[in-house]
Amino acid sequence: MNIIKSNFLVALVLIPILGYGSALMPNEVQKRPKNVVLMLIDDLGYGDLGAHGNPVIKTPNMDALHNESVRFTNFAVSPTCAPTRAALLTGRHEFKSEVTHTLHNMNNLSLEATTIADLFQRKGFATGMFGKWHVGQGGKHGPWFRGFDETLTVPYDEQNSHFNPRLLKNRKPTEFKGYRTNILFDEAMTFIENNKDKPFFCYLPTYSPHTPLKVPKKYSQPYEGIKGMTYECADKNGLGSNHVNFCGMVANVDENVGRLMSKLESLNLTENTLIILISDNGATFGIDITNAGMRGAKAGAWRGGTRAVSLWKYGSKFPAGDRGQMTGHVDVFSTLADLFNLDVDEKLASQLDGDSLQPLLKDAKATLEGERMQVHHRGRWADPAVWARHKYTHCLVRWKNYQLVRVEPCDVGKCCHIIINRGTQKRRPYYTGNFEHYQLTKPGQWELYNIIDDPHQDRDIAAENPEVVQRMANFYENWWEDVSPTLEAMATKAADKGKE
Repeated sequence: MNIIKSNFLVALVLIPILGYGSALMPNEVQKRPKNVVLMLIDDLGYGDLGAHGNPVIKTPNMDALHNESVRFTNFAVSPTCAPTRAALLTGRHEFKSEVTHTLHNMNNLSLEATTIADLFQRKGFATGMFGKWHVGQGGKHGPWFRGFDETLTVPYDEQNSHFNPRLLKNRKPTEFKGYRTNILFDEAMTFIENNKDKPFFCYLPTYSPHTPLKVPKKYSQPYEGIKGMTYECADKNGLGSNHVNFCGMVANVDENVGRLMSKLESLNLTENTLIILISDNGATFGIDITNAGMRGAKAGAWRGGTRAVSLWKYGSKFPAGDRGQMTGHVDVFSTLADLFNLDVDEKLASQLDGDSLQPLLKDAKATLEGERMQVHHRGRWADPAVWARHKYTHCLVRWKNYQLVRVEPCDVGKCCHIIINRGTQKRRPYYTGNFEHYQLTKPGQWELYNIIDDPHQDRDIAAENPEVVQRMANFYENWWEDVSPTLEAMATKAADKGKE
């Protein structure tokens, strides 16, 4: 493992008009501060981009960014959002930072964890966070205590309303008029302009296109009446035409990405700003349009639940194109620390689960040293006390082109929200009514898939590759043993609090 471990999160940059030429002379460009814009798009599925084959949703700005970026095509995050945020910010699997759920108390990022913003701040970067924090706000958990000079987020760390929101601007409740995604990008661009002459780290995690599925009519109207746009899942849950709103929300995010890219261009910051765009989990309400040929949805362990958009552009420094090597969210921290010479001491380095992706950014044919296995687990048990009963629920191990998968219900009733109960076909349709996305694996067994040869994960090759299965299963067992003390401590803490 490299000294710097990092998960690659996502900063998204693109402009509606192609071309990022700077008005500065080359030597002047080199003297400009180095900057980072990291965009994390909430509930954007891998297949929701036109560049990834979506036949309905129009994403010209993200498509343009895609065409000029390093594209990690085998990049995975956590199955749901708060865990992904924790892993991106810390470079460690989220369970090690005490984040196992999106619910309060189980989404509080450990106060012992160092965030990437902490490192940027110590290095003299201006740091700003504009959007969905979702890893705790009580006590010392808020972003204003975790390395950010400027912050804009919602009170109580909830999803709340997209329209005319009441936000915490630098911890002060402030009323805003308009659509929240537009407001977040406006505030982020103001931060960028105010800090254009110094290095900055801008973290922009959106609330869209997560529910509530609401968007100004001008964005949803183009998708009304399109054939094939009536989802079984939406209709059965009384959501009606909300799938149309989902498409409009993606289009609105795309427009704002273009606005941000244009702002960077106008400030002559394009060449020296690393722009990352990452999605925070698998597909949601866009799944029935296309899921890029994958099985699975948000909150599940099939590839469609964890594969993420991951676009990286740093001026002309990295050659654009696909990178098919196995990468993930825990690699972002180490990559940023490596690229910007952030100070990582020996103790912190030993805690990191990811590696710097700089070799892959520079050379599409490069490889990374070490075993490079990564574990993803749904978590989401309803009570910290029952963590041990979820060892094999909704989990996977990734290694090269292999995915070792186990999708089983726990024995705690509705705790895991199993969509299809084995043998009963009972379901709780939400993102889709298509059962294939919630398929269970064989009871008590791991299943193995080669995601390059079989992207939909139809052919279990475990019996043909017992040594691979054993190697990956052993890795998982060691990983579970490693995270167990933290999970047990969380259960003890919750029990003690309940006695108060």
